[in-house]
Parts: sequence; C-alpha cells; structure tokens
Amino acid sequence: HVKGKPTRCRSRWCGCLGALSSLCLVFRTDTHMLDLVVYGATGFTGRLVAAYLRRSAPSGLRWALAGRDAARLEAVAAEIEAQPGLAAGVGAAPVSVLGGCDADEASAARIAGETRAVLSTAGPFSKYSDALVGACAAGGVSYVDINGEIPWVARVIERHDEAARASGALIVPNCGFDSVPSDLCALRATRLLADGTGSACVSVQGVMHMTGAMSGGTIETGLEMERLYPGELRQPFRLGGASRLARGGEDPSDADPSEERYDGTLRRWLAPFGMARINTRVVRRSAGELDAYVNVDASRFRYREEQLSPAGGRAAAKMAKNAAIPPEKLRALVEAGRLPKPGGGPSAEKRAASAFTALALARAADGSAAACGLSGGDPGYDETAKMVAEAALCLVAEERAELPAAARGGSGVLTPAAALGGVLERRLGGAGLVWEDGYPLGSLPGAPDEEAEAAAVEAEAVAKEAW
Repeated sequence: HVKGKPTRCRSRWCGCLGALSSLCLVFRTDTHMLDLVVYGATGFTGRLVAAYLRRSAPSGLRWALAGRDAARLEAVAAEIEAQPGLAAGVGAAPVSVLGGCDADEASAARIAGETRAVLSTAGPFSKYSDALVGACAAGGVSYVDINGEIPWVARVIERHDEAARASGALIVPNCGFDSVPSDLCALRATRLLADGTGSACVSVQGVMHMTGAMSGGTIETGLEMERLYPGELRQPFRLGGASRLARGGEDPSDADPSEERYDGTLRRWLAPFGMARINTRVVRRSAGELDAYVNVDASRFRYREEQLSPAGGRAAAKMAKNAAIPPEKLRALVEAGRLPKPGGGPSAEKRAASAFTALALARAADGSAAACGLSGGDPGYDETAKMVAEAALCLVAEERAELPAAARGGSGVLTPAAALGGVLERRLGGAGLVWEDGYPLGSLPGAPDEEAEAAAVEAEAVAKEAW
C-alpha cells in the first residue's frame, strides 16, 4: 500500500475494502491508516510480539506485519491465528502484511506512510532499522523497539530528536528487557522514596536475578556493536546524564563493574551483569537529562547495576569471567554451533522455565531508602515481546496527553520512563508482570556469607562517606 495512491495489494490477509482475494485494488486514505506496524515480524522475537498482539491487542486495532518476505509474513499471520487459547472477541488479527520492505529509505518511507506507529524487532538496529527510525521521526510517526545498541541510540538522538520534536513523533528505543525493568524500577523506587520520606534520591542500585538463554539475534547485535563502536560501549554517559553532575563524568565509580563483590546491604554476592552497560546508560539519561524520575538530586545521582549470584562467591567469580568473554571467542562459539545464530532462540519449554526479578533500591543522603521489584517470566523473549508490545499500545491505545511525554512536549527521542512512565507500569502489571513495593531484601535467593560480611560492611561505609 502507498498512502493516497492506488496500488495493487497481493496479500490475502489484507482487510482493505473487505477484500479477501489474492489481488485487489486499494485506495488508501487517512481513514484507513494503520494504527501499528510490526517490522521484523518473521524474526524470533517478532513472531512472539505478533502472537502477543493477536491475543491481547484491543479489539479493532488496525495493525500489520512488515518485512522482506511476504510469504513468510503470511505464514506468521497464519501461525498466530492458529495459536491455542484464542478467545472469541479478544485480541485483534493483523489486517494486512507489508512485504518487500527492506532496510532502505524507500521501504522505510513506505512503512511510515502507512501507520501511526511502528514497533521494530529488526536488529542489529543500526543496520536494519536506521532508515526506518529516520522516516518515522521525519513523518510524525511514533516508534518503539527492543534495541540494546547504545552507540546507535546516541546517533538516533543526535540525528533525529529535533526532527521528531518538530513532526510530533515520539521515538522510544530500548523498550524490551533492555531497558524497561531497569528504567521503570528506578522511576518507581524514587517515587516510593519521595512519597515515604520526602528525601531527594542520590543513588539507585539495580540488581537483576534471572534465568534464561540468549537468542542468536542478541548475540549478533552484541558482536556488531563491539566491531563498530568498541570505545563508545565503555562510555558510562554516552546517552547523557553527566552535564549536571558536580563530580563530572569521569569518576571511576561510574565505570561498569568488572569483578564480583559481596554486598553488605543485600547480604548477597553480586557479579557484573552483561546488560548493565545498556541499562545504566538509559537510567542515567532518564535521571540526568530528562528529569524522568521523582525528586532526584541530579548533581549527585549515581546508578549501578549488577546481577545476583544466589550460589555464592565462587559462582559470582565464574559469572564475572563469563561476562568478560572476548568478542572473538563468542564469534567462534556461534560458528561452532555452541551458541545460537541469528533468527533462533530457546524453545517454548525452555522459555517457560525461565524467569526474572529486577530490584531497584533508591537511597537518600540521610540514609533513608526505598525498594521495589518487578518479576516476570522469560526475560529475553516472552516478556520482552510483552514489554515492547505494551509500549506500542501506550502510543496507540492510550490518550497521548496522559503519557509522561506530554510534559516534555509530547515528542522527541525519549527513554521508556520519560515517554511512557506510569502508564507502561500500569499496563505491564495488567499484563501479568508483578510489581512489589517495599521489596523485602532478605527474601532474595541465596544466603548471607558470614566471612565476607565484615569486609563488605566496612567497604560500604567508606563508599557512603564518599557519596
């Protein structure tokens, strides 16, 4: 379809003018504008997103699947229609497929000309979604994705924020497991601290506990980022957040953790978390550039994120070693078949056995603190699909004036917390993820390590003085 021009539609899934034949003549007008296009719908996560929307989208939502191969898109449409558990009158089927859409500017303009919003799962995003986000920003079309490519996001901000603000487009990258739990947990924890004590937040500590497996697409994206932007990946404020800091942006404490450590407050061993160099950049932008959180002292704010090691110090040391595997070794593991290639991912059975909990602990300078947690199922795929789908539904099924983005002009390139905030919190809770305010720190998996306790408490006292 091309907006405003007669064109021949070759999709038997097309709902235009009620036609169901394999060839129909369609005239697109604004009254037939799609609400949402899912780009990259034949990929592993794209299929999960499509299945989720078929089950959970509001009735009457006009959405479509887009990608290069129309036949594969139609196969996805048939697959999600045949999924078990569909209830009559619940959810919405895609009204069309848009095949022949590649990563070029012409395809991007075609997609942006058809819809109010785009959800992209096509990564590496710097390669397959770059033209699309540019077309959306220029054309007033809102956009969400699941990317974890911080150097690319920085370029999206630099190239397209001004155009998006002018056109009215709301561009919200990082709407999957990277970085919705981190961003929204930080938002919620600072709100709890402000409501409970009135004290300004000076730091948030993020802790992830998860089980699950990486997909080939996730691994390929990480390798591509290492190849293209090795230096930028290690810049703690690549998305901003340092301009208002009294300490500047070169403090060693802002660097990504590289070793295991025992946390005297949590009384658990922690290890470096592979996704922290994505999530920390998003949180720092939310706090320091966009004022997305509640009562934060941006001149002193710190954010650190690590992974829980329930099995103790030796396991934490092994996790730290795994987090430091060099890119060339990862590439060799993929080529040897020991890690999945792009397009593949864990089975439904493995995903069903996976879960996550994200914890945020907000602290004030006077020692007061507040914690919250977000828990769900398989983090990398099932819940990522849910998160980004619900983020897209915030754009097309909620009143735009009710979104936090409205306080920031309603458009531009924003983080999930700054753009969607509490509206996305509510939707995720309604979709089955579990929020827990006042998260009981003693209930974390694992057990205290008495040998490590005294040294950790002393080290944290020194750190608190420095903060």
